[in-house]
Amino acid sequence: MTGDIPVIGKGVGRPMMPIEKWETELVKRFYEKYRVSADTLERLIERDEKIHMSHYRIHAILLELGYAEKKDKKDVRKKDWIRYERMHSLTTVHIDWHYTGKVWVFAVIDDTSRKVIATIECNSPTTKASIEGMEIAMKYGKIKQVISDRGTQFMNNMDGYSQFQKFLKLHEIQHIKCRIKHPQSNGKIEKWWDCYESHRKAFKTLEEFLNWYNCIKPHRSLNFDVLETPEQAFIRKRRKD
Repeated sequence: MTGDIPVIGKGVGRPMMPIEKWETELVKRFYEKYRVSADTLERLIERDEKIHMSHYRIHAILLELGYAEKKDKKDVRKKDWIRYERMHSLTTVHIDWHYTGKVWVFAVIDDTSRKVIATIECNSPTTKASIEGMEIAMKYGKIKQVISDRGTQFMNNMDGYSQFQKFLKLHEIQHIKCRIKHPQSNGKIEKWWDCYESHRKAFKTLEEFLNWYNCIKPHRSLNFDVLETPEQAFIRKRRKD
């Protein structure tokens, strides 16, 4: 007992041990492979290397490497949305167009596994390219439903079917249109555009980017206890015929 009044508050805990070179190299290697947050890297390092490193320490290393940004305040909890998802792969897919400022991108994402089963990068968003993207996606198997917004690539503003809708009808695919001014209806692909914008430039080719997203990076909305990827979920959730 010293008789001194103990200091209470932030920044008075045990100081962090100096970061060693091997730790920095390890975190750098894992981030460049997986490109995920510190808490996910903690799980991946423990799984792949059998080394436990706290996500606080990993985050500090990511800050030093310039792979993360310092948070100025506590995270504000996002509003919870009720998430609807189909039981089997290829039951429903989400489709959309996105402009990066340089190229237009069309994507088809499987609802239940989050696997991207078709992507096209091109100069303009056309009905023809939308149909070509669907033809690529259909190589995986029979698709039952397509969810899209009400863009002119997908719908005819006049009465009657558009060319895209005729294509869906020909292949007996139900077309589900998003509610107007309700982006949550197609939220799974909207979220994927954030991923595309953040990470596409890190890969030389579209194929390398899609392999990383589908086969390497664990997805938090899947079976995160086993760090499941969209590719693994797509296989696990395939309908057993």
